[in-house]
Amino acid sequence: MRSAIILLSLLIFSGCANGVSEEDRLKKIVNEVAEAGQKKDIDGVRKYISKSYRDQEGNDYDAVRRLLLYHFIRAETVSIFVRSVDAEVKGDTALVKANVILVRGKEVKSIKDIIPESAAGYRFEMIFKKENKGWKVVSGTWQDVGAAGLL
Repeated sequence: MRSAIILLSLLIFSGCANGVSEEDRLKKIVNEVAEAGQKKDIDGVRKYISKSYRDQEGNDYDAVRRLLLYHFIRAETVSIFVRSVDAEVKGDTALVKANVILVRGKEVKSIKDIIPESAAGYRFEMIFKKENKGWKVVSGTWQDVGAAGLL
């Protein structure tokens, strides 16, 4: 009995010791997707998209691949800056809101180098669900809010 309590305690504390909350994991995913997008890495983006994905434009998992391919085969550079991410977890579902700035055509190393007229600002709301112990986006909405308000 005592060994079972010790084992259970170790499991609980090892889970807490890494100090990473589900909200932090979701924020990290948003940043990883942004990095993959900058690198034009379709698989890096799609690994966080559920096969059951549907969005406001009627896109599904396969349509997302086609859209990414269309945008990524263009010769222009894409810079992506995540300005803020908020995550609210309720069980195996989470609502994630992110403000993102996209700059096309020229490489931008820092947010301070962006000219508002050359960038687009978006507010995303994504629903994540836990699938096979990992978070995947199952739906999303976005709104063009202009870059000036996000800089």
